[in-house]
This record gives sequence, structure tokens and C-alpha cells, in this order.
Amino acid sequence: MNGFTDGFRLLELWEKHYFVFVKFSYVLLMAAYMMLHSEIAYRNNVLTLAATAVCACVMTVYETTRQKKRQILLLAAEFACVMLGMKFCGGGFILLLPVAVSDAVSLFKLPSYLFPVSLIGLVIADDKFTYLLLCLLTAVVYWQHSGMILKYRQSAENYEEQELQLKNSIETSAADFQNEIRRTNLHYENVMLQDKARLTQALHDKLGHRINGSIYQLEACRAISATNPEKADEILGRVTQSLREGMDEIRAVLRSERPDGKRMALLGLNLLCEECKSQYGIDAQLTMEGDSGRISEKMWSVIYDNCCEAVTNAMKYAQCDRMRIEIIVLNQMLRCCVSDNGKGSRNIRDGMGLEGIKRRVAQLGGTAHISGDDGFRINMLIPIE
Repeated sequence: MNGFTDGFRLLELWEKHYFVFVKFSYVLLMAAYMMLHSEIAYRNNVLTLAATAVCACVMTVYETTRQKKRQILLLAAEFACVMLGMKFCGGGFILLLPVAVSDAVSLFKLPSYLFPVSLIGLVIADDKFTYLLLCLLTAVVYWQHSGMILKYRQSAENYEEQELQLKNSIETSAADFQNEIRRTNLHYENVMLQDKARLTQALHDKLGHRINGSIYQLEACRAISATNPEKADEILGRVTQSLREGMDEIRAVLRSERPDGKRMALLGLNLLCEECKSQYGIDAQLTMEGDSGRISEKMWSVIYDNCCEAVTNAMKYAQCDRMRIEIIVLNQMLRCCVSDNGKGSRNIRDGMGLEGIKRRVAQLGGTAHISGDDGFRINMLIPIE
């Protein structure tokens, strides 16, 4: 296992710094060539080898730094090494000039067609054919490295940065979404508490005094029932009438405090979409167009029940990651469409759920069309009275 890990690290190191090894190997080969083909090199092998090693170190260190000022200094040192080598170790050192020139072109981001500019060294090169081949080879290697590999590497780094930004954005959006859910829950809890407090206050104001008064009259009736039956019967009549009026008041309070169908349906559909996002990771959205005031409570009830059935089926079978609930009020029709981007189905068989959707729509005089060609879609049309 350790051998595999070490091999992987070496491969990763090679991919990251391969051009350092390429340059170092290139300089060592040129040093061997100079020592074998230069008469001066035979008498000064040690000096030639030392000068070449210094030049190789400068060129490889240049590849490992990313600071512009340090790169410029090292580039100047490259040219100095080549010039000094030519002066003290022989003209064969000009074979390293294409590397220094190509480094200059890459450093200052000059056009790629300037890589062969080192051909000017042909004027003073002893072995012009070898120098020409090395210039062309160096130009091709540097063009591949600077013009292609570094470009693709930069693109990969940009993609990684964009992926990291997208990941951070998703995490931020998820956190914002959770906060929005908490705020929404707190809002609806507050609305429910307000409704409860208002209903309690209304029942207390309407019925409290009436019931207390009836209790007092019944106690008086019991006290005089034996001695004054006529008066007791009169009191019983008033108490009965008061309680009847109290029942009417209870019905009126319940009718006024009962949530309307639109509010309950919209609240339920919004909570359904939030549940899809938080628990199943499905991007569910509810949209509405037109005058929603024209939709009756019966229609809201059918819309809510059918949407719940459609969403439940989608979560079970569709394998989708996006869902839309659209409610559109037209001139004489209400259109409600529930769609997803799941796998769909070409052979749709009406089970209890789909039959229930069609039956509820038909009870209001409408029709429901179901399609599974592109995802799954339930399109309901209901006439507006």
C-alpha cells in the first residue's frame, strides 16, 4: 500500500514539474554533446561540466518559481551562463541559447511564433545543422508546453475555482433556504396563534356574558319554582331564548373565523413545495397567474387534493429533480398543471391516484389530461362558474 502511495505521489510530482526534468535532461545532454565534440572541452572537461551544471541549476530553478522579479533575475542569469560558457568553455555553449531565448518568450508572454528567434545564433554557431535542429526542437517543445499544456492547466485551475465557487454558492443557498423555512414556519405559527387568540376573544366576548346571565336566571328559577311557578316559567323562556341566540352567535363566529379555502390551499401547496426541497432535494415551485379571486372553495379543494396526489406520485416514481405547479386563471377556464422532468412513461395505467384526480375534476365539469412523453405532466381544465 505504501509503495502504491509513493508511486502515485511520484506520478503527481512528475505531472506538476515535468518541464523541470525536461529542461534539466536537455542541458545534461547538451553538456555531453559539447564534451564529446569540442576540442576545448577535452582540455577543460571539469570547467565545462561545472559551467553546464550551474546553467542547468539556474534553468531548472527558474521553472520552480512564480515571482516575476525572481524569474527575470534567473532569466538574466541564464543568458549570463550561456555567454560566459561560450567565452571560457567554447562555442559549443551556444547550443543552450535556444532554451534561454524560449524562456524569455514564455516569461514576457510574447507571441508563439517568436520561439524560433534563437535562429539568429546560426551566424556564430560552429555546427549550424545541429544548432538548427535544436532550435526547431526547442521551439516545438516550448510551444507545446506554453501554448497548450499551460493553457489547459490554467483552464483546469479555472474550472476548479468555478467549481469551488459553485459549491460555496450552493452551500450558501442551502443555508439561506433553511433560514427562509424557519422564518416561514415562525410566520405561520404566529398567524395560528393570532387566529387562536382572536377566536378565544370572540367566544369570550359573545358567549361569556350570555352564559353567566343564563346561569344566574336558572338559579333564580330554581329558588322560586315552588312558590311562583308562573314567574319561573317566564324565566325559563328567557333563558331558552338567550341560549338559542348564543348558538346563533357561535355559528356566526365560527363562520367568520374559519380559514378560507384559498388561504388553506395556497398554504398547503407552499408547504408541499418546501417539503420537496428540504427532504427530497427536488426543486419544486408554485406559480400563479390571473385573478385567483374567481376560484371557488370547491375548486381550491380539488386543486389542492390533486396536486398533493400528483406530487406524491412524482416523488415515488418519477426520479426527478425539478417539479412545477402552475395555476392559471383564464377567461372562462381554470388551468392547473403539475409537471416534472423525471423519466416519464409511455404506457400510463390509471391507478387509484390518477382515477381520483380525474374523478374530482369531472365532478366540477372539467377534464384531466395525463402525459408521460417528456417527464410526467397532469393538465387539468376546470370551467369557472
